[in-house]
Amino acid sequence: MMKKTAIALICSMVLVAGCGSAENPFTQDNNVEENTENIETIDEEEVAEAATAQASVETMDENTEDPEADMAKASVLPAYEYPGPELFYSVLYQYIIDECGQHFEKADVGIPCLNIVAEDESDKNDIKVWGDFWYYNYELNGDTLEMVSGGSFPGCIHIKSTDEGYEVTEFEMVEDGSDYTPTAKKIFGKHYDEFTKMNEDTEAKEKTRAQIIANYVAANNLEITQYKDYGWEPVKLPEENIDSFYSTLD
Repeated sequence: MMKKTAIALICSMVLVAGCGSAENPFTQDNNVEENTENIETIDEEEVAEAATAQASVETMDENTEDPEADMAKASVLPAYEYPGPELFYSVLYQYIIDECGQHFEKADVGIPCLNIVAEDESDKNDIKVWGDFWYYNYELNGDTLEMVSGGSFPGCIHIKSTDEGYEVTEFEMVEDGSDYTPTAKKIFGKHYDEFTKMNEDTEAKEKTRAQIIANYVAANNLEITQYKDYGWEPVKLPEENIDSFYSTLD
């Protein structure tokens, strides 16, 4: 009887011990699952916070544009293009831009001003245009074009008629300093007196300049009302006259 009781007691102890050891794995698994859920929750929160921070940085970048860059964009003007219908003068004006404009630093816009003294188209292979050819660089300030650089290039431009249109072949330019008068007389020849008279009429030359600017403004639908030289009062632009200002070369 005592043996049976002892055996029963031993079995009971084994069962109790077995039950105790069986409960531990379930408790550990539950703890692992809870820890995993906590880690996943933390990771999701960190990702969300990082995404929010990145979005904030991108928003700041969008809202903090360089004001100088904005001003530079706003001040960009269309390049000058001859607004008349004549291909001959289109080539001539573009030549002044390319040839004379290269001597100056770039500005918002460069506008040529051709004060033509005489033309000779008797030889289509050597059309001659005598004049005082100016190139002006301007910066835009509000509704005003302010001249920042420029210069005069008097002489005779030689142009050849081709199957494709016209081509400038030579530019005889009057020299500076003590060589100015002798080279001007040589290049202008019988047109020298006309050249001298035109140079003395500064009012007429400024009128031509203002009209060329006004036609450029009208052709590009710009809100520019005047131009200004350094140290001088602004000059109001006249009404555009693109249809009548430029003539057809026969």
